[in-house]
Formats: sequence, structure tokens, C-alpha cells
Amino acid sequence: MRQAKKNGNGNLSGIVVGTLVGAAVGAGVALLCAPRSGEETRELLAEKARELRNRTSRAVEQGQNVVRREAKAITSDIKEVARTL
Repeated sequence: MRQAKKNGNGNLSGIVVGTLVGAAVGAGVALLCAPRSGEETRELLAEKARELRNRTSRAVEQGQNVVRREAKAITSDIKEVARTL
């Protein structure tokens, strides 16, 4: 039977939050350090928003895969224990 992981994928949410915050801060710094016209700034913001959405989607998908995999393993463990009772 598997042992529960204390430091396994519990840090995934921290990584996702860190990535999102880092992307937002980086975009803000880029806007402040490189003055552009209003249209250029809007285009840059739209591009950064798309990139952030794509990264977020990938991170959520990875998180879902981890949850599915762990749920499957836990279900298997429960069935194994139930057979021994």
C-alpha cells in the first residue's frame, strides 16, 4: 500500500500562484519601463493576457491530471484494504 506524500503535489498550487503573480508583476514592470502609445499598450496587454490565460489553462490541466491520478491510486488502495477486511 502507498504511503501518503507530505511534500508531493501539495506545492502545485503555490507554483501556480507564483507563476500568475510573477507574470502580472512582469507585465506591469514592462509597461512602466517601456512607454508606448495607447494602442501599442493595449495590444501588449492583450498579448500578455492571452499568454497568462494559456499558462493558467496548462497549470489547471496539470493540476487536474494530478488529482485524477491520485484519486485513482487512493481508490485502488481503498479497494485493496477492503479486500483484506
